[in-house]
Amino acid sequence: MEKDELILECIKNKSGKFKTMLKYTNLDKKELQAILTKLEDEEKIYYNHYKNEYVLTKIAKLQVKEAGYAFGIVDGENEDYFISNDDLLNAYDGDIALIYPYKQGSKLMNAKVIKIIDRAHKQVIGILHEKQTKRGIKYYVKSNSKAFDVNVVIRYENLNNAKNNQLVLCDIDYIGTSIIGKVVEIVGYPDDPGIEISQIALEYGFKSNFSDETNEEIKTIPDCVLPYQKEGRRDFTNDSVITIDGDDSKDFDDAVFVKKLSNGNFELDVHIADVASYVKENSPLDKDAFERGTSVYLADRVIPMLPRKLSNGICSLNEGVERLVLSCLMEIDLKGNLVNYEICEGVIKSHHRMTYNKVNKILNGDKDLINEYSDIYPMLLQMQQLSRIIRQRRYKKGGLEFDVDEYKITLYSDGSPKDITLRTRDDAEKLIEDFMLCANETVAYNMNIMNLPCEYRIHEKPEQEKLHDVFDIINNMGVSLKKTQNDIHPKQVQEALEKISDSPYSPILNQMLLRSMMKAKYYEKCLGHYGLAMNYYCHFTSPIRRYPDLMVHRLIKKLLLHPNDLAKDIAYYEAILPEICLKNSASERKSIECEREVDDMLYAWYMSRHIEEAFSGIITSITSFGFFVTLSNGIEGLVAYKNMDGYVIYNDKDLKCIYKDKEYKLGDKVDVVVISASKESRKIDFVLKDEYDIKGDIYEGNMQ
Repeated sequence: MEKDELILECIKNKSGKFKTMLKYTNLDKKELQAILTKLEDEEKIYYNHYKNEYVLTKIAKLQVKEAGYAFGIVDGENEDYFISNDDLLNAYDGDIALIYPYKQGSKLMNAKVIKIIDRAHKQVIGILHEKQTKRGIKYYVKSNSKAFDVNVVIRYENLNNAKNNQLVLCDIDYIGTSIIGKVVEIVGYPDDPGIEISQIALEYGFKSNFSDETNEEIKTIPDCVLPYQKEGRRDFTNDSVITIDGDDSKDFDDAVFVKKLSNGNFELDVHIADVASYVKENSPLDKDAFERGTSVYLADRVIPMLPRKLSNGICSLNEGVERLVLSCLMEIDLKGNLVNYEICEGVIKSHHRMTYNKVNKILNGDKDLINEYSDIYPMLLQMQQLSRIIRQRRYKKGGLEFDVDEYKITLYSDGSPKDITLRTRDDAEKLIEDFMLCANETVAYNMNIMNLPCEYRIHEKPEQEKLHDVFDIINNMGVSLKKTQNDIHPKQVQEALEKISDSPYSPILNQMLLRSMMKAKYYEKCLGHYGLAMNYYCHFTSPIRRYPDLMVHRLIKKLLLHPNDLAKDIAYYEAILPEICLKNSASERKSIECEREVDDMLYAWYMSRHIEEAFSGIITSITSFGFFVTLSNGIEGLVAYKNMDGYVIYNDKDLKCIYKDKEYKLGDKVDVVVISASKESRKIDFVLKDEYDIKGDIYEGNMQ
């Protein structure tokens, strides 16, 4: 055993006293002290002066509570560490800190923060205030975040033209116990339309503005395809290529073309915007795109990954103009099997900008639209036929279809929520999804069999214990599922989804099954996609709005279509892909959280107009502190036990509770009254209508 390890083992299992270590290690005093000093410099140990002994250090993420104490969470350890306010230094919630445990508390080990390794909060969003003092005007920003409730000192020279009472974004530095800031973006005044969404986007790090270097770079990018750019590319401009997107879409990543071949098979051409031709690796534009990782869609706006000159302009497959594409050309037989394929660079000219709405109407027999688009009507019918074939093949393999409702929020001109409507998916939406899945699978398959580096989209097998528990709950709710002691195959999950589709509890059970799944992520190894029942899968079809797709395009062009020093390039991309995949996965999670936060804020704002009104809903989740009720418009609120006039018995095993001799369980219909809804806290509180009818006056404090 190395001497360093011997000393660390002694501190861990015996004692950190110098005399004990001398005896345990058989080292002389000078050598032992030298190694201890080295381990201190490496921050593996810390000298506790009060106890006159060395202790092991740990790296922990801090969860700071409102009362001032914190918990230190160490990766790989089951128990957290309790950190008192006095032992916290000037750490804040989310910070990564070096800590050392020093005594066993009544429940948890106590620990003390030695130093802050990384700050969770590097920026602050809040209102700028002016304060008159004897020495003149002082400026500070009051943070809007409850989790980071601080005042940031702003020097006059760092105001950057911000005015009193404006909402601003600041970069911050920690100087001792003070936080010093610099205004980097003026969001607006608190009553500006849409500022609530702008604030949430900035809280998650999504800025509207691009760097100065990127703005300079895009000036050099042409607005149209130049003749030299078409050299060596396949010409698809005479094909009846079309885009099919939502009515309000502005950027078009993908275009499609289908025709029936003489052998009875289908030709499916998926053309994707060749963004990599304009976004050069390691350029300012590329660095900005990588930092964002994705476009973010927030109710009334899009915060794009790429500047609009690209996303809505030269990279968007707009109708009637030439565009550069990376194409996946596939031949598919009548069983949905891939017979042949080719990946190449091309040029297209979209013949029609179609919408889901129009295509659905055409496929449902709208005569006026069929006449208007008579040139592509036969192709649309072939697309529908091919889509159903592809979908049937995926179904037979065990591909999962979760029937989870999605809602669209429309806003008034002042940014407040106007209406909440259920999104629908018909054949047009499904066929585009099917065609994109085909292209993604084909590209991943090709990169894998060629042994070329690729950024895969993987979805690992779910934790079987969790999935078995969900199956048990579904059985307890009256939907009979086959029990198995072995791992649950996607086909069994698919059968479960079919069975619950006729159940009144279908929305809840779909959500429960979905939550039991692992989260899909980006990874440098091809591990397959459990939910899609695919062995090979990547994201190839949306490079305008997702960086992983742009990365896959770059790998195809560099390693497959235009190899130069292949061995060197393979080694380079193999080295950088793990970090890129981690960053892209984190960016995706952040964007999803941001979108949910905006929705929660708008839902709460919408319901704030309905205080004291009664609604019917179903119980969709039961916890130790209350149960959540979802209304017919998809809005969810909490019925907290603390607002009930009596004792509640909660059964965590069967996910139900008993109150006043009545049992409440998942899927039960209940009548509730809205007692509070706050766009600031982004939360909605309900009480049972029966409770409100009896003691409505006690809830008035919640309604203020």
